[in-house]
Amino acid sequence: MRFKCTASALIEGLQIVVRALPGRTTNPILEGVLIETDDEGVVLTCSDERITITTRIEAEVEEEGRGIVPGKLFNEVVRRLSDGDIDIAMNERFMFTVRGSGSRTNISGQNADLYPALPILDGEREISLPQDLLKSMIQKTEFAIAVEDMREVLTGGLLEIQHGDIIMVGLDGFRMALKRAKCSEVGEDFSAIIPGRAMGDIGKLLSDNPEAFASLSFGGNKLHIRLERTEIYVILLEGTYIKYRQILPTSFATQVTVDLEPFRRSVDRAALMAREGNNNLLVLKIADQEMAIESRSEIGDVFEKLDIQQEGADVNIAFNVKYLIDVVRYIDGEQLVINLNNAISPCVMHPADDPDYIHLVLPVRTAITK
Repeated sequence: MRFKCTASALIEGLQIVVRALPGRTTNPILEGVLIETDDEGVVLTCSDERITITTRIEAEVEEEGRGIVPGKLFNEVVRRLSDGDIDIAMNERFMFTVRGSGSRTNISGQNADLYPALPILDGEREISLPQDLLKSMIQKTEFAIAVEDMREVLTGGLLEIQHGDIIMVGLDGFRMALKRAKCSEVGEDFSAIIPGRAMGDIGKLLSDNPEAFASLSFGGNKLHIRLERTEIYVILLEGTYIKYRQILPTSFATQVTVDLEPFRRSVDRAALMAREGNNNLLVLKIADQEMAIESRSEIGDVFEKLDIQQEGADVNIAFNVKYLIDVVRYIDGEQLVINLNNAISPCVMHPADDPDYIHLVLPVRTAITK
């Protein structure tokens, strides 16, 4: 195998695929990058068996071949080369030679026949979505996915197609983020649970260009995503996802509308003190068209007051500071709508101009809110 390409093209390709390199693995072959050449250029592949990423880069191929090179080392070697053309060759003993900018590096590789084959999908269902829409939906829900949980399904995000809508849900047992958008071209309803790590990697590879589309194919327990030059294969989580619709309250005793930016700044200031304490709590006291935000610790306290539009009963309610911080971090818009029942019932928040983006947060019972 031998080919020439620009250092920038190879670096860009490696940055895409090395996201799938495993942190730890019992299969050393997965620590490598699979390099394959054909008459159209070079294909790079990395996999941790749960997610596989391949991407194609432009190259001048002098001799076709396949081989595996140590992933982290190869990536670091290429990143340190000056921009310009580089020459990469592999001999019959799978020794890779990288030349560029007056530099030559030899790296011992392995036989590509040892690398796992790409997943095969059975009984495919396919949808096409704008990449910027899918990227936005991932960003708005991914943070609420559980990092660890005995219920494995909660370590993934739910992607659901239902009645012409696409719905994405992240839920960790204490809060939920849900984003809904129209997807009328899909005739058949179905759902899939995408592992949280894969969700993050997919989101980072999607484009902000509204003209770019992603093709998603679902088959069995696998997902295949095709972008312009890149393909992503994901092993989906199996099991029954939480019935999230049953968690959402259908009516509320109190509704508050507050200007988002002042609320964001107040929460941010109060959070500084809350994090200094042992309970990490922010208390909201809603009464007479005003909202007080309070936090306390052993070294001090913070009090903030905001004008609001209030409909319904007065209420005092406390939240873990992390969850309120996430609400104001990920919600955009001029105003925030907060729906409440009492101090111990789930609170539902959404941008005033986007009721299809919902945050549900469970409160914390305290002596102040009883």
